[in-house]
Amino acid sequence: MNRYSRQTIFGGIGPAGQQRLHNATVAIVGLGATGSALFNTLLRAGVGHLQIIDRDWVEEHNLPRQTLYTEADAQALTPKAVAAAAHGRAINSAARITPLVLDLNPATIDAALGGADLILDGADNLELRYLINDWCVRERRPWIYTGVLAAHGMTATLQPGGPCLRCIFPRIPAPGSSPTCETAGVVGPVVGVLANLAAAEALKLLAGSGTPNPGLLAVDVWSWTFDQLPIPPRRADCPACGLGDYQFLDSAASRTAALCGRDAVQIRPAVRTSLDLTALARRLAAAGLAVQHTEHLLRCAAEAYRLTVFPDGRAIITGTDDESIARGVYARWIGN
Repeated sequence: MNRYSRQTIFGGIGPAGQQRLHNATVAIVGLGATGSALFNTLLRAGVGHLQIIDRDWVEEHNLPRQTLYTEADAQALTPKAVAAAAHGRAINSAARITPLVLDLNPATIDAALGGADLILDGADNLELRYLINDWCVRERRPWIYTGVLAAHGMTATLQPGGPCLRCIFPRIPAPGSSPTCETAGVVGPVVGVLANLAAAEALKLLAGSGTPNPGLLAVDVWSWTFDQLPIPPRRADCPACGLGDYQFLDSAASRTAALCGRDAVQIRPAVRTSLDLTALARRLAAAGLAVQHTEHLLRCAAEAYRLTVFPDGRAIITGTDDESIARGVYARWIGN
């Protein structure tokens, strides 16, 4: 306990709270900028078991804001979960770390999140957050939503019996209708601010002390604004917590299909939509991509892949037959 003496002196945690941290299991979904910062903080705070989940690998452009990783990780194309676990064991050898290199979807979510007392959000797209929300509502587990983009971000603590993410954001935006980190960018300081606010909420829940934030906290570090927004009451007609219709648990597993003999994967959005190809073309071009588009489709090259996007949000990612890689490319460049 001497290692955690500064925390146990603090009345909000104390020896009993520190023991509860040691006994806790936390799952972190996504180990990019936000997720790796959450992992680093909770690991150092003495959380006993951390299940860390990510489908991607470390790349050089991650390093300005994903502070857990090194140039060696990027050069070796180390999966983020594997790299995080290796660094984590050097930070706190007493912690149990379970790295999972996988695409979180309805087929994998029970095994990936099962046994966790708390779920933390380091996801890179809103559809994945809706999937987490469905699972947490069904399983009655608390989770903390955290999203960052450009210089702003939001976080909210969502608990069983209270309003869920779909009470706050009832409809998922159409693919291509919202900016992504690849098209709008992200600066490191906003990651640190939001991740540490979310980590503080996690420590309150795990230690069993303090009052979790009752609202949606919105922060913009560039304009220096901090806004506490009220969360609407639980909605009786909410598909997830009101009606028990877990749309994203039921449908997302069939969204991807490898195209036989084409070294390509087709991805369909979770919800039928109409995509503004002209607006998407402008955003991708502003991000430095060469884009071709007609009224029927948009085509561009991004990273090592070719994306062909259709007005209904469907896309074909050419250059891989790995569905998890294709989902990552879609999330980074098209959105949800």
